[in-house]
Amino acid sequence: MNSSRIDRVLNNAEWPKQNKIKDIEFQTGDVLLLCGGFEDRAMAILNLAAASKCRSLTVLDFEYTPALKSNHSPQIIKLCEEVNWKHIRIEYDRRDPAGIFKTTLRNFPQDLKRIYLDISGMSRLLVVQLVVGLLRDIKSDIEVSILYTEAASYPPSKSEALAKLSNFSTDSSEMMSFISTGVDIAIVPELSSISINRAPVRLIAFPSFNPAQLFCLKSIIQPAKTTLIHGVPADPELHWRTNIICKMNQISGDSKDEAFNISTLDYSECLKLLLSIYDKWSEFNSLVLSPTGSKMQAVAVGIFRSFIQDIQIIYPTPLHFTNPDEYTLGVRYIYELNLTPFIELNNSLKN
Repeated sequence: MNSSRIDRVLNNAEWPKQNKIKDIEFQTGDVLLLCGGFEDRAMAILNLAAASKCRSLTVLDFEYTPALKSNHSPQIIKLCEEVNWKHIRIEYDRRDPAGIFKTTLRNFPQDLKRIYLDISGMSRLLVVQLVVGLLRDIKSDIEVSILYTEAASYPPSKSEALAKLSNFSTDSSEMMSFISTGVDIAIVPELSSISINRAPVRLIAFPSFNPAQLFCLKSIIQPAKTTLIHGVPADPELHWRTNIICKMNQISGDSKDEAFNISTLDYSECLKLLLSIYDKWSEFNSLVLSPTGSKMQAVAVGIFRSFIQDIQIIYPTPLHFTNPDEYTLGVRYIYELNLTPFIELNNSLKN
């Protein structure tokens, strides 16, 4: 079955729903994949696991290099020692991220039964790499779930964003951004296209609070056409962020770029849109997709790429991070998404 038919099989399949949860009953044979990061929500799932009094848990802890002193790695190690869980450190080099799932696979225990992937503190590229690997290389008899912690607040505030915009001029030599600065393009072999042709390149990108990402992508790729996917927060009080991000990225209402507005939280909305874009443009364009949107949108990109291989994934990795206090704060809700139906579908398509 060729890829042009696989996208339609995926589009017509029944997709699992993401559910809001309050607790998880971790059991022997469970593996928790996480990344400490420096956001409050990075510890929420691990603390939930500790509260469940699970006696046996394998924790695969992705630690970024170069390391940041403000991340939660020391707390993760300490908690695992206190409850006698097996803690395995996996180095993730942002400058050389290729092959991370193969390393992860080697560290799974022999009695593996369930895999929980906590994306709350992970980079978007790492999320895509792990989701693609899990959906393509894990057997159907092992249950795999995404865990995602929604933050209580998302800096910058509206007043901070407006203040920065008011001081910005379009001829400024310095690209303004929140959260992070600078960009280095990452392309990993496992997410490269198997059939990029000589057709015009269409860039599919998610504008963010770091406009240097989109600017760099367009400068390096020089796409013939661009499709922009704007994220709309689930909380109505944060809807202003979509408009501010457009202004920061100098995207005007009369732009000729194809554009869509979708939820930052609902993975299925993003997946449905990606399949629609693919159906519309893949025959005429070489598609390059950059997952710089929300964490759950990155999950959708991972699901999409695990089925559709003739699309190039490219990621503009930030070079420097600003004050960790400028990242998300607190914990609001925790969501679970069971990926097993996608694994079963992927396995059936291989046979």
